[in-house]
Amino acid sequence: MKYIYLDESGNLGFKEKSGQYFIVAGLCVPEEKILNRCIKNVRKGLSKKYKKNELKFSNSSDITRRRVLECISRKYISISYLALKKEWIHNYLRDKPSVIHSYLIGQLLSNILYNAEVNKSYVIIDKFLNDRKIGGFNRYMYFKSPVKIEITHVASYGNNGIQAADFVAGAIHRKYRDSNSYFYELIENKMDICLNSRLKIFKNKS
Repeated sequence: MKYIYLDESGNLGFKEKSGQYFIVAGLCVPEEKILNRCIKNVRKGLSKKYKKNELKFSNSSDITRRRVLECISRKYISISYLALKKEWIHNYLRDKPSVIHSYLIGQLLSNILYNAEVNKSYVIIDKFLNDRKIGGFNRYMYFKSPVKIEITHVASYGNNGIQAADFVAGAIHRKYRDSNSYFYELIENKMDICLNSRLKIFKNKS
């Protein structure tokens, strides 16, 4: 797959209300227009006041969530994700969320690229690092990647691919957080690489 969109769901806080899981999801597609069409088509069916807003899993209706995910499930798309159970994070790292965040994205991305069947991939990441840290992250990924990559860090409100990745991450997070698999099952047929909290890799057999 030529284009890889990465987003996350949850937070890396450790208070009681912070939740137990943090999800990083990747959507891999051969063409950018595939995800653009899904978001644009769903947006057309929304009332006027929502058409110009960023689409997010967390504040969308169940109907909108289902429409986005069903569109994704019909397209030539591969989904990969990492589900981290936060109790596995060592205490000395718990006050370094950007370090954890970078490691998790790097871990998932490395596994996706290892299975890449193209000479070059374009990686689009929902921006979470400041400009000073982006350079270091990119150099780290360029060094680790088995194929040539070009990395772009973007704001989610301006990128339909990242918004689609947000819906996938949200559906996966709900499965782990609430044991509610309804939305996850809509895209389960597209699951490829999955990493659990102990970072053991397994392949979906479907």
